[in-house]
Amino acid sequence: MISESILQITAYLGAGIGVGVASVSAGIGEGYTAGNAAHSLMRQPKAHDTLINSMLVSQAVTETGAIFSLVVALLLIFGGFTDPAGGWFKAASLLAAGIAVGLGSLGPGFGSGYAGGQASKSLARMPKHSNEITGNMLIGQALAQTDAIFALVVSLLLLYSTPNQPENAALGTIILKSVAFIGAGLAVGLGTIGPGAGIGFVAGQANGMIGRFPKERSAIMRNMFLGAAVSESTAIYALVIAFLLIFAI
Repeated sequence: MISESILQITAYLGAGIGVGVASVSAGIGEGYTAGNAAHSLMRQPKAHDTLINSMLVSQAVTETGAIFSLVVALLLIFGGFTDPAGGWFKAASLLAAGIAVGLGSLGPGFGSGYAGGQASKSLARMPKHSNEITGNMLIGQALAQTDAIFALVVSLLLLYSTPNQPENAALGTIILKSVAFIGAGLAVGLGTIGPGAGIGFVAGQANGMIGRFPKERSAIMRNMFLGAAVSESTAIYALVIAFLLIFAI
């Protein structure tokens, strides 16, 4: 068994890693959207209200992963995960929870910000089609944020579903299980960076083309959904492996 201080250390590290890493992409993504909105305002000042509303909605969605990380960080700090019976199993899972939700928010943050920025450009070009452009932006951002949800689920499982370390556990078993928990956090965290960013890129390009060819919206959206589905597949692989590392090792 280990002391409460060790569990607190790993919990605090997980909290710091989670909210710190997640804030990187959220901040950049929101800034990218705001920058493009400001540029678009000068091109289409009459669409001021539409652009501002779209920008704020996009920024709110882009910040989803950072909010997830904030929630997990608060749970790690104030959740009372200090029972020494948890042992190194619990210590590893606390650190892994922060890694999972932090890394898992990177791709969705970048992707959502890009989609929002491209939507702003399209709104400046075709303000009469604001409903179609904003609707497509939200759909694409929601698809990108699915990966952040995967990371949140794994993070919560690591917090609340990991077993306590048996009193007579061998050193090899302790190392094996602890590494498996950290591996689960890395799997879903790293495994969702590409899909989250990729889906946002698809959505952003779709927004750009709707702004140029609004009559082709249906065809553009079909292509967006198909591309997003294929991109999402690798995040699902990562989620499955994370589940296996938590429950099957």
